[in-house]
Amino acid sequence: MMERQKSGKVIAIVALLFAVAGLSLGFAAYSTTLNITSDADVKLDADSWDIGFSTVNSALTPGTVTGTLTGGLTGDAAGTLNLTQFVISQGTNATLRTTNGSKVEYNFYIVNNGKLDAYLNSVTMGNLSCTYLTGENRTEDDGHTVVSNGTGTISDTDCRAMFTATLDIGNGATTQTNGTSTTSGFGNTNKLAKPTSTPTYVPVKLTIAYVNDSFAGLATAPNGDFEVSLSDSTVVYGTSSN
Repeated sequence: MMERQKSGKVIAIVALLFAVAGLSLGFAAYSTTLNITSDADVKLDADSWDIGFSTVNSALTPGTVTGTLTGGLTGDAAGTLNLTQFVISQGTNATLRTTNGSKVEYNFYIVNNGKLDAYLNSVTMGNLSCTYLTGENRTEDDGHTVVSNGTGTISDTDCRAMFTATLDIGNGATTQTNGTSTTSGFGNTNKLAKPTSTPTYVPVKLTIAYVNDSFAGLATAPNGDFEVSLSDSTVVYGTSSN
């Protein structure tokens, strides 16, 4: 039991890459679908269609978002995310503990600064996976307990039994967790109406949390510190509701 409680820090590398895609622009008999990938920023006729991630709720403002850490101990870190208009990527790592209540939250916005209504078309959440950390052994906070590098592997099933990744759009109006996907039926939910005098926005929160305080149900009990990674996720807005 003591070993489980001291199983140590978990580095949550939130490698979250959002691609704003599925922009259907129709003029007369023409239409074009543009896919914006995570390796470049592309601006689409910003006078009419201008939507993306933002660090503030008053403009399309790129920058760094610092996490809010709960259940952390001395030496733990909240980590940061870097936002451009279309992409969110890891800045610095967050450090979680394998104890109940340990989590990190990142709060940001999706902003509509164009001249068209923007409708949420789909949300696909990435999946979590865990790998053992490599490098030097670590000394626990008591100053003498040494946690060695783990051996073997942690299955994705065991990883997701211990940790969860949740994306809330619109204060929970739309929630995706660990690999879930919703591709239709949003209607006016999270609709970003075309701005009148100021941009419209919806709040977004990404949470990575430790959720299981018992390793009894795992196929393989952890034997060291490990890195938790989140695969790519997507949020798609379009000019019509699906």
